[in-house]
Amino acid sequence: MRRRAPSGNRSSAATSADATDPFHDWNERAAVRGMPSLTDFVLDARGDELSGVRWLAFGAADELLSHPALGDLDLQTRNRLGAARLVHFLDDMALTEHRIVNVAAQRIAENRLRGHDVPEPLALDALKLYTDEGYHAYFTALAVGRIREAFGLAAYEGPSQKITGIEALVAEVPAPRRDMAWFLVGFVGETMVTKAIVDAMRSTAHSALQRLLLAHLEDEWVHARYFAHLFSRVWPTLAAQERADLGELLPRIMGAFHVRDPERIAHTLTDAGVPASARKTVLARQAPEEGQFARARHMGANTLQVMARCGVFRDEAVRGAFVRAGLIDRDGNLQGKSA
Repeated sequence: MRRRAPSGNRSSAATSADATDPFHDWNERAAVRGMPSLTDFVLDARGDELSGVRWLAFGAADELLSHPALGDLDLQTRNRLGAARLVHFLDDMALTEHRIVNVAAQRIAENRLRGHDVPEPLALDALKLYTDEGYHAYFTALAVGRIREAFGLAAYEGPSQKITGIEALVAEVPAPRRDMAWFLVGFVGETMVTKAIVDAMRSTAHSALQRLLLAHLEDEWVHARYFAHLFSRVWPTLAAQERADLGELLPRIMGAFHVRDPERIAHTLTDAGVPASARKTVLARQAPEEGQFARARHMGANTLQVMARCGVFRDEAVRGAFVRAGLIDRDGNLQGKSA
């Protein structure tokens, strides 16, 4: 299997091609598809043997694991909770890839954005993204199964608050604009996911998981560039009323990606063996919408920067919708305190 050259050895021509074609040398550069050694996630010990490992130390960056009510957990329970939290994160990522991102990719690949400066080769590139996401979902689900097996964790059978919320949000959009709404969902999701993966990489000590996440991240950087490039072409082609309507939808989409899922959190806490009193205290502060836009602002810095470059906030009504959501400041500042 041919491996890509280190970035420092790449030619200026290759770098130039990357700038205009995110999927340049797609097969050769693919991380998840092209490097099975990075994505074959194997645990070489059982959960009880890993009880001394800081399995997923999100700390203050994770609202669940940093909750004061969980501060007195013994190491074994905290380690099991970290594994259950990791399963939650990976499950959500796999589901988002095939239920959300690939629906957006289908709309682009079928050229449903025709008339918005999307040439056929660029539309067909969405099928490359679709293929990548299928591999991501598979390897991520494979890792989830192995973590569950090691720690004796139960599968979650309930619906995803995030997925059903995004699907319902798009369903509200009038049919003539629904394909564009799906495109915006894909744009938001793929330009925010890199931050989530980086945070997860910083939060685990397991080398196999680090390799899996790194391979995923390399592909997602490509996807983020693709969607950002497509957005920069599509947004200026929209009529003024379309920009107004879809622009006010954008902050709702960003928020929908960061809604809490109390039922899933309850499952995670119970599965990890967290005492009932601590579970009750934690769940009392897990309303679905609370804090979602603060989290979206923290995780969506790249997304907001792309929007700013494309002139999204020049429209007064659109800018007002983002300000009311707390995603940008009244003066247009995109930087804010992290959630």
